[in-house]
Parts: sequence; C-alpha cells; structure tokens
Amino acid sequence: MTDTTPPSTSNESPLQILTSNPQTWLKTSLVSVTQLTPSALSLLLATTQTMKTLVRTHGGDNRCAHKILGTLFYEASTRTSLSFQTAMQRLGGSVVHIDAGKGGNSSAKKGESLSDTVRCVGCYADVVALRHGDVG
Repeated sequence: MTDTTPPSTSNESPLQILTSNPQTWLKTSLVSVTQLTPSALSLLLATTQTMKTLVRTHGGDNRCAHKILGTLFYEASTRTSLSFQTAMQRLGGSVVHIDAGKGGNSSAKKGESLSDTVRCVGCYADVVALRHGDVG
C-alpha cells in the first residue's frame, strides 16, 4: 500500500499523520482514524493480531514494566476502561485512573482546561488514554 495524506476539512486542527513507519507513531496522539494512512492501518491490524496471539499463548509479557498508563475519562465506559487497563496490566505496566466526569475527581470541576488536565496527567504517566465527548 502507498501512504497518502488523508483529507481534512478546514475546521479541523492538523493532526499528525501516522504511516507504516513506526517512528511516525512516537510521541504523538491518535485522535482520529483519518490520521492513518492505509499502510498504517495495516501495521495497526498486524500488531493487534500479534498482541492477541501473545495474550492467548503467554498471557502477556513485561514490555511495559515500570510504565504507567494514565486513563482520563470524562464519559463513563466500562468496556473502554477495562480494555485499556487490562492491556497495560498484561504488558507488565500499571494504571492510574482519573474519573473526570461530572461527579469525578479532576480539577475540571474547578475550571481547569482539558489541555491542562491532560498535560498534568502526562507529567505522572508515560502514556495517557483520554475518553471525552468532544470531537478531536
């Protein structure tokens, strides 16, 4: 497959384009499927299959040992939360969960912006998974 830049609309902020080159995935955020070139999608699906086999045959490994995933959820989602948490734990890492929704425990209640909250969580975690109702 060839890598082509996905179309974007004028009201979207530019997102990092992810390709089959793993270097394009480092230190970036996957926000939308429109960031993926066809070869990047192939890489993602192949990696998914490799991980499924790893879990099925060995239960996981320790590639994320000493790494922390910060999950920041502004919307409730049992499946998504469990998916992120179990994946990190199967890879030897740990999880810190922040319930940022309406009765949650984030500083969003005090007016902290979403970007400031994500930046703060990123200071304590190696990777941040965000679930929010806003697009982008």
